[in-house]
Amino acid sequence: MRKLYLILALLLVAVANNAIAREFVVWSNPRVVVIDPGHGGASRPGAVRGGIKEKDINLAVSLELRRLLGEKLPELEIYLTREKDVELHADKSADNLSRPKLANEKGADLFISIHANAHDDKSVSGAEVIVLSLDNSTQGYTQRRTVAGDGDDYIDIGNIDRNSLAFIEALSLLMNNDPINRTFGDIVGNKLRSIGRKYRGVKVYPGRVWTVLYPLRGPGIIVEIGFMSNSEELKYISSKAGQSKIAGAICDAIVEYLALLDEMTVSTPTSEAESPANESSEAKAEPSKGDTPIEQGYTIQVMASATELEISESRFGKLHTKIAKFEGKGTYKYKYCYGRYATLNEAKCALEEIRAVAKDAYIVQFEDCKLK
Repeated sequence: MRKLYLILALLLVAVANNAIAREFVVWSNPRVVVIDPGHGGASRPGAVRGGIKEKDINLAVSLELRRLLGEKLPELEIYLTREKDVELHADKSADNLSRPKLANEKGADLFISIHANAHDDKSVSGAEVIVLSLDNSTQGYTQRRTVAGDGDDYIDIGNIDRNSLAFIEALSLLMNNDPINRTFGDIVGNKLRSIGRKYRGVKVYPGRVWTVLYPLRGPGIIVEIGFMSNSEELKYISSKAGQSKIAGAICDAIVEYLALLDEMTVSTPTSEAESPANESSEAKAEPSKGDTPIEQGYTIQVMASATELEISESRFGKLHTKIAKFEGKGTYKYKYCYGRYATLNEAKCALEEIRAVAKDAYIVQFEDCKLK
């Protein structure tokens, strides 16, 4: 069984890095991202240095991240585990567990927990991504623990019953999600470096199980944005300008990560028998600006392909009269989209009816015949 898990994990690594890809890999749409501002409330400030509390930094970055994601990916469903300085539960363990629980309930494509670090050595600096590690052999290697973590945020691996169903399920999920988590961690690192930040890499800490990651059914990571114990880094991550840049880098990483999923996505319209029954219902899905070309706005992607396709009724059904081809990057560079809409509200109204024909269709932005 373990060999099977390892094979699946290796295949996922290859797919995530576009080394190989199946012809059709369908993901749910719209995408869902859950952002977790770590800590919160009077009893859970996190690290504290010079009167500055980690919980406040985490929340400020998370709120800015949500705002930026909403602008760049208007169709994305975004949830925060907290939107103000509150405890999620009086019990600290239950507080932590409520965060991945929300991600599981929402069917998140990605869970990202925002934290700031601390260390006894004040010279230590840099951001890092933490992924789940249940034991040494699971990850295939070990790393020396360098983080001074908060005792209530993890549990000792020795306290977990290895024969329990919970452990077996967590191990199975980990083997499926780990390659995706590491790929996303690398993307986060690249984006942080692009704004001049030091990146310490994707970290695992064998022997410790992070309670916000352990129950996750989908991909999820912790991003430690910097060390509050380092005076220069504290100044940066507690400033509005620094928080905005960090949020922007993480936002760009999420956009790139979701684009990787889109490159492996092909949504095939249903049969004509399942398409709208008459032309009047289809007309509601057309742009409201008549025949005047719209150079910038929103369109609805219904299909992506590695090869150029003929736009015909046999392939796209009754949608074919309003289908346009856009070229993008990646394996599935040919994007086939329906309509052009000046406003997001128009596109959302159209999307409801288009999904009766193409169930995985979703809204994308375009400008000058190029998808953003």
